[in-house]
Amino acid sequence: MHLGFALFKYFPFGGLQRDMLAIAQECVDRGHRVTVFCSVWEGLRPNSIEVVLVPARGLSNHRRDAVFAERVRAAAHTAGVECLLGFNKMPDLDFYYAADSCFAAKVAEERPRYYRLTPRARQFLRMERAVFAPESKTQVLLISAAEAQVYRRYYNTQSGRMHLLPPGIRRDRIMPDDYAFRRESFRRQQSWSDSQHNIVFIGSGFRTKGLDRALRACAALDKSGADWQLHILGQDKSEPFAALAKELGISERIDFLGGVDNVVDYLWSADVLLHPAYRENTGTVLLEAMVAGLPVVTTEACGYAHYVQDADMGEVVSHPFDQELLDAALQRVLTIPAEVWQKKGRAFASSSDVFSMPRRAADLIVGTA
Repeated sequence: MHLGFALFKYFPFGGLQRDMLAIAQECVDRGHRVTVFCSVWEGLRPNSIEVVLVPARGLSNHRRDAVFAERVRAAAHTAGVECLLGFNKMPDLDFYYAADSCFAAKVAEERPRYYRLTPRARQFLRMERAVFAPESKTQVLLISAAEAQVYRRYYNTQSGRMHLLPPGIRRDRIMPDDYAFRRESFRRQQSWSDSQHNIVFIGSGFRTKGLDRALRACAALDKSGADWQLHILGQDKSEPFAALAKELGISERIDFLGGVDNVVDYLWSADVLLHPAYRENTGTVLLEAMVAGLPVVTTEACGYAHYVQDADMGEVVSHPFDQELLDAALQRVLTIPAEVWQKKGRAFASSSDVFSMPRRAADLIVGTA
């Protein structure tokens, strides 16, 4: 079968993009042909998957997205695609992979009343309704049970079109047999001392993922006299957060590393993942940290935060958010020896189904199409 995968933009460090490639590769491994349609592709192109660029010009991001959505179905038809899976919301999809949270809920609950009248909001609401409205035929692949309930509340989407997938993190995040050697080697290479707390913040979208909260928590840690360093991995505009770090007096302890290929080295070698997101549909990086033996400090806003609580692999700050609770949670986690977290991480990796998303998604796509 010839499958088409559509997304607005591909860049190598995005979680949605990694999920797309994982599902595509699973389908290819089963003998199917996959063509990816996008307006922009950054980074290397996989040998086993075709990539077709669909030009989408416009004066704004949302206009470019609309142009892409208008053109991608025609491009897929021309290519001979038999089933089209979208990784962004757009009309006329056979399947939609629901990595994004409900935009209608965000408009109703987080934005002023006039916002729904803006061109950007009207367009995104229209594209979301094309997927979730009762008259739509699109099958929806969900990765968050909580978000499924939100979509049903706003759109009355039929349960029969909603398919909940397990997480799909990469097994190469699990601690290897030579974990202790690799951890020690990387820490030595980075000149991290045993007395220093090395904190990682991972993810593009610094504002949504709560980098401002993370910086304030680190500033509180600084006042306690602890030796620490915050390593920020991800692509986004760093200037506003660098300014905040300067205001807090912690600039020298902050490293903006951009997108990196060796994320797993930081997961195995750091002392805690700090991820105080404002809103996150899932939070795959939480699970990646857990199987890597790294404790997590996060917020209840992350869809996968319950895994942290269930496995006792760190702390989850409840809603409504309180900065002092985050500050205290970070300091508590750092008092517990790394060996404790590593033991819990191994137990979690061996007993939890957090790896099978690509396989289950392919089952639905190929079996239903």
